[in-house]
Amino acid sequence: MSDAAPSVPGMSQLPLAYPVPWLLIREHAPTYGLRNASLETLKHVWVTVVGPGTVPDHIPRAVAPGETLWVPVLGDDLAWDSFLHVRWRRSDGSEYLWRAVF
Repeated sequence: MSDAAPSVPGMSQLPLAYPVPWLLIREHAPTYGLRNASLETLKHVWVTVVGPGTVPDHIPRAVAPGETLWVPVLGDDLAWDSFLHVRWRRSDGSEYLWRAVF
């Protein structure tokens, strides 16, 4: 008898999981760094805060491999009340959203 999971129809056509390419740098709070830890340039990077914290308006931009995007975040007790949302596009045009906590 096999320990393998039973086969699911259509499972082999699903794309592989994509690891989150960001490293969140918290050491310089209230300015946070988002380092692109992937091997590809991430395009249309956009950062927002959900909760009472705020980020200054900015234009979506590209972040090269190894580059860090520094984002000032204003607010009190961010760890209790706010989340950081990062949106980006890969080179194939697919869009992703990552939610991080402070």
